[in-house]
Parts: sequence; C-alpha cells; structure tokens
Amino acid sequence: MSKGKIRPLGDAPARGDQERMLKMLLSQLDAMVYRCRDDEFWTMEFVSEGCRAITGYRPEDLLFNSRISYEEVTHPDDRARVRAAIRDAIAAGRRFDVAYRIQRADGVVRWVSERGGGMYAPDGKVQAIQGFVEDITRQREDEMALRDAEARYRSIFENAIEGIFQTTPEGRYLAANPALARLYGYESPDSLIAALQDIEHQLYVEPSRREEFMGEMQAHGKVTNFESQVYLRDGSVIWISENARAVRGADGAIRYYEGTVEDISERKMQERRMAHQATHDGLTGLPNRYLLQDRIEQAIRQATREKTHVGVLFIDLDRLKHVNDTLGHQAGDELIRLIAQRLRRCLRTGDTVARIGGDEFVLLLPSLLTPAAIAQAKRRVLEATSALCQIEGKDVSTSCSVGASLFPDDGGDVETLLKKADEAMYEEKQARR
Repeated sequence: MSKGKIRPLGDAPARGDQERMLKMLLSQLDAMVYRCRDDEFWTMEFVSEGCRAITGYRPEDLLFNSRISYEEVTHPDDRARVRAAIRDAIAAGRRFDVAYRIQRADGVVRWVSERGGGMYAPDGKVQAIQGFVEDITRQREDEMALRDAEARYRSIFENAIEGIFQTTPEGRYLAANPALARLYGYESPDSLIAALQDIEHQLYVEPSRREEFMGEMQAHGKVTNFESQVYLRDGSVIWISENARAVRGADGAIRYYEGTVEDISERKMQERRMAHQATHDGLTGLPNRYLLQDRIEQAIRQATREKTHVGVLFIDLDRLKHVNDTLGHQAGDELIRLIAQRLRRCLRTGDTVARIGGDEFVLLLPSLLTPAAIAQAKRRVLEATSALCQIEGKDVSTSCSVGASLFPDDGGDVETLLKKADEAMYEEKQARR
C-alpha cells in the first residue's frame, strides 16, 4: 500500500482535471462557446471545438483572427444589425439574444442563434464578451414554412368565394371570412361575429336545425351538404348548404366547428320549379294526374281511419272544340284558364281540383260526412261553369258534364273511383245530347 498522500473522497478535482473535464464537455456540444474582445473584428480569445460544426472552420482559424475573423463569418447583410443588438445589450448591462446568418467555410449560409453577455471590470468597463452560438437553420426553415403556410391559408380564407367559419358548440362565431359576411349581408367579418351571438335562434329559420347539426357532429364528427334556411341581416331568407367538421382537443372534447357555407337558393328555386312542373299542369297551374292520384290515395287512407267518405267529380267541358275551331287555340287556352279559376272558387279547405286532360278536370272532395255532400258540390260546379266567359272581347257560353263517384260505395282505390266518375260523366253527356 502506497504511503503517499491520498485525496479524501469528495475533495474537488485538481485544476488540471477541471480544465480537462471542461474541455471534454465543450467538445461534446453541437454549439460554439466563445470569448472575444469588444473590438472591430470580434477578435476571439477562446473558441470551443463546436466551432467546426457551426462554421466549418477550426477553432485555431478563428483564434486571434489567424485565418478569418468572426465578423467576416457573419453574413454581410446582418453584420450591422447584430453588432447594434449586442452593443445595445452590453451598454444596458443585460444579456443579448440575437438570430442571424453566417457563411460557413464551404460557402453555405446557415442561421444561428447567439446568446451571451459582457464581462465587466470593477469600474464597469467591458473587458470581453462571452457567449454561446448554435445552429437554428432547421428551426428557422420550419418557422418560415409555417409562416408561408399560414400566409397561404390566410389568402385562401380571405379570398375564397365560399363562406368559411369557425363556431363554438355554444353557437357563437369565432371566425368568419369576408365571403361569409357578404353572404349574410354584413359589412365585415367582425360585424358578423359581433351581431350573431346565438346561431340557433338568430341564424336558422328552424332553430331545431342547429340541434340536428350538432347531433351529426357528435355522431360522425362532420356534416356534409347540410341544407337549411337562414336569415340574412335584413331579415330575408336564403337556403344554404354547409360542409363542416368537429375539431377536438387532446381530451377528445369538441373545441369548435369549422367549415364552409354555400348559397343554394337558386338551386332550390330550380328544384321547386322542376317539382312543380312534374306535378302541375303547365297551362292552368292546377295539380296534374300524378299529384291527383297521390292526393286521392291520402284521402282514402284518412277516410278509412275516420269512417268518412271521399267524393270524386269528373268534369268535361262541352264547348272547347267549338271555341278552338271558331276562335283559335289561344282562345281555347284562355277558356281553360278561366274555367280553372272558377273551379278553384268551388273548393273547400282541403279540396283539390286537377286538370288531367285537354278539357277534363277532376274535383277531389275528401272527408265528406254524408254522401249527399257530393251533390251539393256538383251543383256548385255546374253554376260556376255555366256563366258566360269573356274571350278576346266576345261572350262565350260554356257548359260542362259532371260525373261523380264515392268512396267507399263506388270503389276502394284510385283507378276505380276515377273510372266510375268518368263513366257517370259520359252517361250524363250522352243523356244531354
């Protein structure tokens, strides 16, 4: 066993050991630790091994500007800004933190972040500057990519022709683009957001649509082609279609909804026009045969439940051919329109008059309490159609033949009732002849 002096466990390492440990630690950093003079060239008095990874130069290349000064490594366009930032911080006695570009030994430009401070003598004079420089090129590129993406999104958001929105589950707008503000009649997105604080009752014509919207969001996380009627700022109403999704937080709870809005009022009007054309007569606007059959079926089902009767009157104009032959088809069309108007005046609430052919009409009388009621309706029709009609300045006399059928006495389905009423009308016409 050695008789030499043994250093007790826990004693501080010798100075040489400390320097070796510090040098080893600094060599492991992917950054450059330095100490420099506060002079024109940032003359380096100490540079760590990380200098090689950051700048591409060896530490000895920068020490005392032996090959190049750090001022020259700094990108020419950033030198004045960096020096001003560091000098201002040192003059104020605070630490500095500045990002700038450098030009490596291989000519590649990189972004770095430099943090540090001044070392001061007792009289306050700056003795040196020491700091820490690390490469932030990847971070900077990510930030720039994020800014570019945000700028592109903002451009899309601001210039989109469709309305774009974000709303809270409680029914308030968080964000709206100019297109949505214009769509709803507001001067700006801010005025829309300020005005619409209760989407359910202020926006939707049917408040239940908001509940349905939220229900679909809860169930599926999105809505597709969600159509609703909404109020504009001036109180008028339009149809919209929404496509939206729910945005959830880390806990799975819905934070807000975001999506797009499109005005589909014109399409809805076209759909209504097409539906009307498919179920109504083009000349008179009355229901046609297809809509009549549907209403007779409904009337039969209701009468079956309520134990009432359904009446069907089959009406045929007697003098349409004569008017067409003597005054022309335009006059004949005018006669048909006048008769249609008179037949409308014969209706009770819930009755239907339909045109099913050139000179043929059908009057549907649902929920008749007694069979005798159909005779009263027949008299009203005969009176209405027997009065003179003014056609192109001429008095034209008209008449019609009317046949009736009754559910359930004459039949239990649409075709049978129409057939029986048609046969009764034909028999009346023949008898009058």
